[in-house]
Amino acid sequence: MTYDAVGRKFTEADYRRALRTAFGEARAKRVRSEYPTSAFPSPALAWATVITDRMWARGTHDQHEALARHTPVYAYEFADRGAPMFLPLPGDFDFGAFHSGDIPYLFEDETAEPLFTPAQRRLSATMSGYWAAFARTGTPRGAGLPAWPPYRPGHAGRPHTQSLAPRRIGPVDYYREHNLGFWHRER
Repeated sequence: MTYDAVGRKFTEADYRRALRTAFGEARAKRVRSEYPTSAFPSPALAWATVITDRMWARGTHDQHEALARHTPVYAYEFADRGAPMFLPLPGDFDFGAFHSGDIPYLFEDETAEPLFTPAQRRLSATMSGYWAAFARTGTPRGAGLPAWPPYRPGHAGRPHTQSLAPRRIGPVDYYREHNLGFWHRER
């Protein structure tokens, strides 16, 4: 059983209630059919995925689309599901690659760095290299860094989002990964 952020078990009934509260009865049924709890290890992770896709991923994608029409955009998704967690939260909720989890990878953090695996240290070095190159040249390109093409607006051209994970740095189909076709139809 997975717990919510305050340490209480998050059940199937909690999931149904959260969907109804967030989306109303009719939309909740559509969201539930798109995100059935059977597709996730727990109702809490189903709910976390709904919120991540609807609130974070959709808004981020829309920002990339709007900005890339006017200026170069280098989109990324921090994807280290094993990033050290520094908040003392109760329960055993799997936060995955959480919001702000990338901060210790970019800025020296004497609390985080000893917890990094060798692969996480390499990811940190690569990310720092990208950010330094971007500050220096306006693009995240540099010697020894994996290619990171700019984001191109429009779905047909498969706009590029760089996935940053300890064992894989490269393109990710952000639109499909976060079920954005569904969320754009649900506006």
